[in-house]
Amino acid sequence: MTGLLPKLRSHVRAWLRREDGNSTIGFVIVFPIFLVLFMAAFEIGMFAVRQTVLDRAVDVTVRAIRLGQMVNPDHDTIKETICNNAPSLPNCDETLKVNLVRVATTTWTLPNDATSCHDRALPLNPVGEVDPNPQARQVLMLMRVCYIADAIFPGGEIATRLQQDGAGGYQMFASTAFLNEP
Repeated sequence: MTGLLPKLRSHVRAWLRREDGNSTIGFVIVFPIFLVLFMAAFEIGMFAVRQTVLDRAVDVTVRAIRLGQMVNPDHDTIKETICNNAPSLPNCDETLKVNLVRVATTTWTLPNDATSCHDRALPLNPVGEVDPNPQARQVLMLMRVCYIADAIFPGGEIATRLQQDGAGGYQMFASTAFLNEP
């Protein structure tokens, strides 16, 4: 027994002095940091792309309303036009809500109610408020749109800090104002 203990000690000391695993230890420490940075950059990039696509789709739709290309647009028609102009937004038809209201040009008071989003954890209520005559002349219109998008990495640092609905999707808003001129 006494001869075995010094032999074991020398093997343990030799094993502790070895340096052939140093690069592995560095990799194990640094790799998770790079992975988190990559995931955050990818999530932010996808958020920016989706926001840009949503903004453009809203602008194209508003242009069609202003030019009279949409005859008597209602919520469903506006929503369908926005979703058709934003093919890269998944589940657009199911999560997009539109709010199109007049702004009083005498008082210049904007609607103070927040744009509501569809909470996918609750029963579906897809209809938003739409002015019955959005193409009336000399009327300032405010269009606000809300879209719910799923995070690419739902447990990631970026996704957990965004305002989410009950099903884990984050809210994206787009708004624009336009004046119907004669």
